[in-house]
Amino acid sequence: MKTLRFLVTLTFFITFTCQQVNAQDDIKALKAQVKNKKDQISANEEILVSGVGALKRVKGNLERFKTSKKATKQEVERKEKIVANMQQRLSKLNSQIDLHKKDLASLERKLARKLKKEETKEAEVKEEAKVTTASTGLVVYEDNISDEQKEVLLQKQKLEEARKKLDEERKARELAYLKEQEALRLEEEKLKQLSNQIKAKEQNISKEKNTLISDLEDDISINEEILISGKEGLAKMKSKLEEAKKDASTSKESIERKQAIINKIENRLLKIENEIDAKKQELAKIKG
Repeated sequence: MKTLRFLVTLTFFITFTCQQVNAQDDIKALKAQVKNKKDQISANEEILVSGVGALKRVKGNLERFKTSKKATKQEVERKEKIVANMQQRLSKLNSQIDLHKKDLASLERKLARKLKKEETKEAEVKEEAKVTTASTGLVVYEDNISDEQKEVLLQKQKLEEARKKLDEERKARELAYLKEQEALRLEEEKLKQLSNQIKAKEQNISKEKNTLISDLEDDISINEEILISGKEGLAKMKSKLEEAKKDASTSKESIERKQAIINKIENRLLKIENEIDAKKQELAKIKG
């Protein structure tokens, strides 16, 4: 009976050991992934913090350059583009860090589930082992260190925590600065776009106004030429009419016809004069 119980226990332990090895391999791989991801995040955060520091220096240099005598519009715009490009790159890096942190959280949750599952299995094995083995006492070894040494270790721990907290606060400040500057850049970009839209509309209005002025001036010029020619023709027609009236051979119908033509010409010329006056008034209003 004891032999059978021993064999059952042995089989159980062998099976558990194989499962445990596989589980430990998975856990080991996950821990390695978590560590690599944390290292990647830390490296990127250091680059980000350094980049924000560089951004501050570049912006400071730009503000000082704007007040110098050497500052030209083209050079200022070039330096502003450099600053904007730096901000965009740093913002992109910050977004990548956020994605890495999400990946890290997913890996840590997966690792936690694996560890919890492994702890449950180990607890079950220990419970099973109690059936076939005598319970033994657990020896707890305490570090043989003095109270003074314990105090030093505690202070070191507090110092490390304080440094970590300070570093996190520093990163948070730099990140807040970056977000603030990026928000300002985007707002400036919106205002710039709005300004360009307004300028484009103003240019379009000015172009339309100039076109209208040009058209009116052309119409006035053409009508004035027609008016001058018409008046010259009218004068000739009136002269011929007077000659016809003096000529006894001219019939009454011919004289009346010539007079009717003259009347029509005069009416037409009057309309042209009125049109010229109206266009000149409109032109004066447009020009202001």
